[in-house]
Amino acid sequence: MSEEYYKVLHETDANQIRLTINEFRDIEYLHFRKYFLDFDGNWLPSKDGVSMPLSIANTQGLLEAMLDILALTESKTILEDHFKEQIDKIYDN
Repeated sequence: MSEEYYKVLHETDANQIRLTINEFRDIEYLHFRKYFLDFDGNWLPSKDGVSMPLSIANTQGLLEAMLDILALTESKTILEDHFKEQIDKIYDN
């Protein structure tokens, strides 16, 4: 079961979170999985993660969720920049 695609989304010294796509029993799957570094320096998948069939509906749902998160993050940054002085006053007291 080799990976057709992968992208490291987050990495520390001993762990990675990867988005991967592979095929198992003629079905393509999308995985968000935690990987760990073994003693030989190889990245191996752990049991920590989630898998789902790769489909237009699942991919569209993920894209919509990511766009929502990006919009919220952008809004939060704009609000923090605009109201920085007021926020600082609240948390300094």
